[in-house]
Amino acid sequence: MILDLLKSEYPQPLPKISEKLFRDNRWEGEIVHTRRDGRRLIVFSRWALDRDAQGNQAYILETNNDITRRKEAEAALQKSKKLLERRVRERTRELQAANKVLEDEMARRKGLEGEILEISDREQQRLGQELHDGLCQHLTAVAFMARSVALRLNNHRVIDAADIEKIAYLVNEAASHTRDLSRALHRSDVDAAGLVGALQDLIEREIWKVPCRLEVKPSFHMEDNTAAAQLYRIAREAVINANKHAQAREIVVRLERSPWGMVLHVTDDGVGFRNDSKLKGGLGIHIMNYRAQLIGGRLEMDSQKQRGTRVTCFLPGKPVQSQKKENGRSRLPAKIAKALAVLV
Repeated sequence: MILDLLKSEYPQPLPKISEKLFRDNRWEGEIVHTRRDGRRLIVFSRWALDRDAQGNQAYILETNNDITRRKEAEAALQKSKKLLERRVRERTRELQAANKVLEDEMARRKGLEGEILEISDREQQRLGQELHDGLCQHLTAVAFMARSVALRLNNHRVIDAADIEKIAYLVNEAASHTRDLSRALHRSDVDAAGLVGALQDLIEREIWKVPCRLEVKPSFHMEDNTAAAQLYRIAREAVINANKHAQAREIVVRLERSPWGMVLHVTDDGVGFRNDSKLKGGLGIHIMNYRAQLIGGRLEMDSQKQRGTRVTCFLPGKPVQSQKKENGRSRLPAKIAKALAVLV
């Protein structure tokens, strides 16, 4: 009756407990009672069976110790342990994911360092070629003509004024070519106010084999200096690529506003290539895409065989003002970023 009132819960069925008690004369275990208010009371119970001289059952001695608080503490500890283990597993997964991202970033930066070195070598080769094919030829011609004039003077012969004018013309040509190379090497100061002027200067250089034209729509407006500098370098790389590979009749650089922000287009009417061509994975395209990402933009390339190529850089309405706001995945070490900033 009392057990029914307490709604006692035993670790084993009562018949088995009785069997053990009568066999071993003792039993012990945990019993859970439920009070009237619903609270559970856990006791550690010991039963001892005493027999008379003839071995008959005389009485049963039962002792109970309240272990409710201890069991509640153990349950709380077990719950905390499971929670801790779960959080450790979650944190381990997070750290593994972060480590994977870090490894990928390290591999990306290592690859980018190699690409920067490749760009540096390519620029040195290009400048060396321009110096050899342009400036050196001009200076050689000047030296030849000056030597010719000197020989005439030594022989007391009449000097043709046209020869002197030709020498002056070649010297001016050499100076102009030197200025072009100097501007190419020092165009790291392009800002928002000077972007259009820098692009105009870019397309007017005499080093291009293909005529270039700049179009600036009245709606185009830019205030961010970082974005302007990167846009200039993207345009320059696109113009260089078009001159080298497109076999075009004309290259057009256009600045305009779209519903999504500012847009740069560099379009040629050359031979083009398939969109799945390996040219789309070239170093120049990769660097242009990276520059677009630095300023929160998006680079797209569309090309078809015999229909030309268009490189487009879309900038959001509010370009990124500072690279300090970038997350860790986008930023580069200062040394690499500085090197990349001055290269094509």
